Amino acid sequence: MEQTYDFGSYASFRETVNDLAESLGQLKEYASSLNLDNTAKSIGDVVEKAVEDHFEVAIVGEFKRGKSTLINALLGQEVLPADVLPATATLNRVTYSEEPYVVVEYKDGNSEKVDINKLSDYVTKLSYESEKKAETVKEATVYYDTAFCKNHVDIIDTPGLNDDEQMTNVTMSILPEIDAAVFVISANSPFSQFEKEFLENKMLTSDLGRIIFAVNCFGTFSKEDEDRIVETVERRICSYVMDKAKKVMGEGSKEFAVYKRKIGKPKVIGVYAKKALMAKESGDSEMLAESNFPRFENVLETMLTKERGSITLQILANKIISSGSEIINSIVLHENALVMETDEFMEKYQLAIEEIEEIRTKKREEFVRINNAANKVFEQLQPILDEYWVKIEETADQVIDEYQMSAEDLKREKLKIVYERMTQKIKENIENKAQLICEQIQKDINVGLQEEAVRLQSFEDEFFESLARIQELFSVPAQNTRNGGVADSIIGSVIGTGGIGGLFIGFREAGVKGALLGGLTGLTTWLATSFLLVTTVAGGVLLSPATLCIMALAGFAGTFTGKFAVDKFLVQERIDKYKASMKANVKKQFHEMKINSDFTESVRQQVYGSFSGLKTQIEEETEIILKDTQKTLDDLNEKKQQKKTMSDNEKIRLQSIAENVGEMLAGTYNLHKALTDILSDEDEEEQSA
Repeated sequence: MEQTYDFGSYASFRETVNDLAESLGQLKEYASSLNLDNTAKSIGDVVEKAVEDHFEVAIVGEFKRGKSTLINALLGQEVLPADVLPATATLNRVTYSEEPYVVVEYKDGNSEKVDINKLSDYVTKLSYESEKKAETVKEATVYYDTAFCKNHVDIIDTPGLNDDEQMTNVTMSILPEIDAAVFVISANSPFSQFEKEFLENKMLTSDLGRIIFAVNCFGTFSKEDEDRIVETVERRICSYVMDKAKKVMGEGSKEFAVYKRKIGKPKVIGVYAKKALMAKESGDSEMLAESNFPRFENVLETMLTKERGSITLQILANKIISSGSEIINSIVLHENALVMETDEFMEKYQLAIEEIEEIRTKKREEFVRINNAANKVFEQLQPILDEYWVKIEETADQVIDEYQMSAEDLKREKLKIVYERMTQKIKENIENKAQLICEQIQKDINVGLQEEAVRLQSFEDEFFESLARIQELFSVPAQNTRNGGVADSIIGSVIGTGGIGGLFIGFREAGVKGALLGGLTGLTTWLATSFLLVTTVAGGVLLSPATLCIMALAGFAGTFTGKFAVDKFLVQERIDKYKASMKANVKKQFHEMKINSDFTESVRQQVYGSFSGLKTQIEEETEIILKDTQKTLDDLNEKKQQKKTMSDNEKIRLQSIAENVGEMLAGTYNLHKALTDILSDEDEEEQSA
């Protein structure tokens, strides 16, 4: 009977991760014993990251929406400070520890361990002293013994959006890095102007699948009214998201059609966080059910373990398949080579070395093609880049033209207020315009990356075919090996194979594509893990559209509002003359910004950095295999020169390793199938939603 898998809970997900990590640990030992040093190191890197990896969930929203209360409800006890005033003034991370304490990391690089009962003195605005102290704090990590965080889940409490511009920017900067976000909305005042603008302008189109919208009810509405509010919020989010996607992708584009089909419904859930916290503290299961909090927790758990966690499991499973197959092939290569005549071995050894060099030559040719693809994408972006500052200036001019003024506004006591309001409006509008352009640019980069990654599948096929030819060079008839040989001993252990001759047994049969791009199923997943999650690639960091926008307008908040002299406008008697002067100063400011912040260069680095990520990934994955294959051949060459043979004990040891690895491959094949089925089910649910 085929094994079934359940990844819908933290416990089952972590158990699966630990099981896979344990298997990889065993494979690492096998690889080391066979002198497959590159494979062993690669396995170790994957295991280390998986074991230490935590899900990160950010709680975001405007101040006084109940964010801290919702976090405390998740934790089941009052851990973070909450108050009727805007409380959180720093990033607060909650992670698991049996001993409760806090580590405060300061902006100057220093850190301090403090008593958990004094947390509010460092991270809140509840007093003048604490607010001043919080201004020096970069992040506070709360170590606490909670069942929720024991599941390798960290919660990040963020400052209230729209409470303070600097802290809003801090919150925005971490969103591309987290696994999931909970956007807290108050049922009492759903969709303030700021929340509306955030969803329309600040939220990236790629973010919706990682966000749960928690509509926090405070007991002031009937159940029917609360349901209607939740439904209204859901409809408005759908409208905002689709309108944004149309702007970024183009309503008639193929990308928009795919996005619309796959995005599904936003996750909007009404909760009563305060009631949930009280219920957990008192152990009142009926009150907890009334709060609707268990449903919210289940949706979050499923999002993390099945939707985000499946990527982690795929990486681990495919690492087992690739590394295990390489180990088996190395064993077979050892056995077959050592029973060959020396002259025959030397002839085939030379052919194998030439094959390896041919693979590397083909790889260098592919890198030239990748560079050409990057050039093509950058050239296609050039019209957008040429128009970038023109569009920004047009946006500012439109704000100035549409700003309503009267003769009264030109009076000395009113003019400064008008200036500040107009400047703030210009700032908001050009930031929104810049982000939209940046998202459009990133969309075009992603399309180019995806097309190139698809093209690279042909090189992937050639790569594995070349390695199979090397393996085939050293194949020998079964009767030439004593006791049938290692290959015969594990035939049937690996699902879907008719023998051990081809490299990566079970790898191709398992349907694992994109191996050279991180061992993931499908190129979209590679792009998700290497770009959308902002991982380090080619010595740098791939930027999100939001980060690219920040680079494009670097220093904007600090320079734009400070360079205009108000006094010189006081003599102006007409509104149109005032606005004309304002436009001239805006134009001058943009000219200075253009000189000081080379947006075209930022995009160029983004394009070539992204495509370099493809090259780096291919280089690393192929060289792990090629270096170990060549080292195995060189070791065998040395043994043949010394006329060494395989002892019976050594043969038994290798047979045992091969059989164990074969069983791992068979089990991992079933796991891979289960993961594929889960992802397929999610796609069907999204399309039917």
